[in-house]
Amino acid sequence: MSAPSSSSSSSFQTRYDVFLNFRGKDTRNGFTAHLYEALCSKEIQTFMDADKILKGQEISPALVTAMDKSMFCVVVLSKNYASSPWCLDELVQILSCKNDKKQTVLPIFYGVNPSDVREQRGRFGKAFARLEKKFKEKMERVQKWKQALTDVANISGWDARNRHEPTLMKEIIEHISSRLINNRSRVDVHERISLPDIPTLLAEISEFQLPTKRKINEAEEIEIKGKASRVEVSDIPISPSIDDDLPDLDIHSCLVHWT
Repeated sequence: MSAPSSSSSSSFQTRYDVFLNFRGKDTRNGFTAHLYEALCSKEIQTFMDADKILKGQEISPALVTAMDKSMFCVVVLSKNYASSPWCLDELVQILSCKNDKKQTVLPIFYGVNPSDVREQRGRFGKAFARLEKKFKEKMERVQKWKQALTDVANISGWDARNRHEPTLMKEIIEHISSRLINNRSRVDVHERISLPDIPTLLAEISEFQLPTKRKINEAEEIEIKGKASRVEVSDIPISPSIDDDLPDLDIHSCLVHWT
């Protein structure tokens, strides 16, 4: 994983593992700050907009880039979240990235009922009553916010109410870490696989121990450590017995399933 990052504007071009969306008034100096520190301590590259409170209501292209380049977007939904047009605009953009880029959105319901978020009831209903008055000339924007809250509340996440915060944070970190490890087990070498006899190969498959380094068909040397129980190459699931006599393979992509 990458080294932890600061969240200054100079680092916007970095590719992030996690983008944090939150209501600064509620969690900037508490839960979100602790989550950010915990992620960085695990060398998970995380973006937290430290300057959000000083900015206007329009999301800058640089901030959109930070979202777009993040693998995960963690949305911390707190009591005053819906009172912030900034947070809501970010959420609309995050869900757009989810649909277009297949990114993973992870909601955390911090001190709020997921149903209130989904249906804009309670504090969320009161917040939208005020927003509808303030943006009565821009109701299309308000409707996008409502739909975004409904959509994010329908995504599986964490209900932080009555949870032991350190335990909850550990669960979140472990979930993200495991997904990152799985994602990074994909090895891409820009050639096409050429297997002369797929049926014979599949008939002889067995678990194998990958060598630490192998040169495949004059491609770059790749280093892989650990034991793999299954490999998918060019969309063909195989588990061959690999030894030094393995013929050269033109590999386009290799997805390794670790045991």
